[in-house]
Amino acid sequence: MSNINDYAKNISLSLYEKLKAAVETGKWLDGVPLTEEQKAHSLQLVMAYQKEFNVDPDHFTIAQNGEIYMESKKVLKQQFSREDEETEVHLINL
Repeated sequence: MSNINDYAKNISLSLYEKLKAAVETGKWLDGVPLTEEQKAHSLQLVMAYQKEFNVDPDHFTIAQNGEIYMESKKVLKQQFSREDEETEVHLINL
């Protein structure tokens, strides 16, 4: 394997999800913080993986065509308002 795209094509979905979680939280699963070099390399691998396999991208991820995918403000508002309607909130006066 000669470059990061070749590596991305050959990692498992499980490994991708672990790397993505580490990049998002800044820590490995065991709680150890990532070094700056680990953050940079892990992020590059996550982005390369998304470029290859992300057929249904979330907002602000890399789509399969290699471009950053962004939803419109209108779509995001609709998406979050539906989630609010489905979530029950209980207020308690103390």
